[in-house]
Amino acid sequence: MAMAVRQQIDIRRTTNTLELDQALLYVEGVEAWAGLILKRDLKDGDTDSLDEAWATPVPPIPVDGGQLAGSMEDMQARFNLNSLVKDGKVNNLAFERFQRLLSALELPVELADAVVDWLDADDDVRMGGAEQVEYLSLQPPYRASNGLMASPSELLLVKGMRPEIYAKLLPYVSVLPEAASLNVSTTQKRELIMCLADGIDKGTAEQVLGNRGNAGFTSKDDFTKDPLLEPFNIGQDGIDVKSSYFMVTSHVQVGRSVYTTYSLLKRSSAGTQTVMRAQGIY
Repeated sequence: MAMAVRQQIDIRRTTNTLELDQALLYVEGVEAWAGLILKRDLKDGDTDSLDEAWATPVPPIPVDGGQLAGSMEDMQARFNLNSLVKDGKVNNLAFERFQRLLSALELPVELADAVVDWLDADDDVRMGGAEQVEYLSLQPPYRASNGLMASPSELLLVKGMRPEIYAKLLPYVSVLPEAASLNVSTTQKRELIMCLADGIDKGTAEQVLGNRGNAGFTSKDDFTKDPLLEPFNIGQDGIDVKSSYFMVTSHVQVGRSVYTTYSLLKRSSAGTQTVMRAQGIY
């Protein structure tokens, strides 16, 4: 009896391994498809918007042994947490915008200081922040990154961050390997318009997004000189109407197993490359 059980376990383990290998091949195929779409899009123009092919999800399609589906999201449509520092020091413009984002979401504004302390290269504690000494005094102890984040989940290690705060903030932020700007043509969150300058209220932000629609803005000037926004004197630093980073989400079902994979792609004139790939959670 025990031998039969062990055999069943071994068979299932082998099946799982084979299914995972097959699923990863399908994921690589989805990434290749996404790369072709993004390359073609780059040839068609130097702006990105939600009416382009990359923004259309691929519905479930049958494949050998199962099915797959995929979608792409412009990760520059979110606030890039790594833009909070530049050359190891706080980026004041991004810091002020992150404070406004937290305020618009009714989250503790002092978290902005804690996130900057997590990212910056020094050990100087900002008001509301924390550095190595405080993190090393915890049980269990750990070190602050003092460098760029690799995943938004690092936020859960930052002083003052709680799971419910993280869950509320997560749809608004990204973690990109450079100080990539916010694409105002693809963001769909009013709070990300509100954070760009003092005084932009929900109604104004919603109207800006409604007027823009899926077609986006033709240039940064087109955005900052929008009659609704011009009174706020939004500078063009930290914003853009084109993007380089896209998240490909692949849902693959092979046999009895289902896999969700997140692939961060970077697009350039030379093509696309997979910067990061994670299963289950980004």
